[in-house]
Amino acid sequence: MSLVRQSEQSSIKLASPLLDKARRLGLQLPVDLERLAIARGCDYYQRDLAPRIPLLEEVQLSTTELAIALLVPSLPPTAREIRLAAALLGAPGVCAEDVARLAVQENCADVVRYIALSGQRFEPENPFWASLADLLPDVNLDTKILPHPTRFVEMTGIDRGKIGRFTRWIRPRNRAAA
Repeated sequence: MSLVRQSEQSSIKLASPLLDKARRLGLQLPVDLERLAIARGCDYYQRDLAPRIPLLEEVQLSTTELAIALLVPSLPPTAREIRLAAALLGAPGVCAEDVARLAVQENCADVVRYIALSGQRFEPENPFWASLADLLPDVNLDTKILPHPTRFVEMTGIDRGKIGRFTRWIRPRNRAAA
């Protein structure tokens, strides 16, 4: 079941091997997924979250797994979680084949395809986005329930209806060594 069909079958909870793994790792869902994304460099989306006790240490989830876990429909993603996932999918070293396989397995290929098509729009020279979009099923998606593609990028501004000259996909930032 995808986000598109979620309202039709809202009482059904889907099994998610990825969320099961996150729970086994001791994560409190979904808030620890957000904390983990921010800890991995998505500080563009930093907000005040209550402190986690015990502290969140390094968790054995890959960047791809974290991005997809933020999108799993059995834990309906918020617009913020979708934006965090989009940033993580744009991280260096993410493999389109792994993303596509996991997105299909976790029933969120429609949202991942939307992100990939948005990536193509803003980074047409980046082969990752085209490769990812090609690997995912082409499905109809009600885009009104998703963040506008401009929410995945930083831009110089909009002036009189014209998009600024500079746009940049929001990605996790490298953490400086302490």
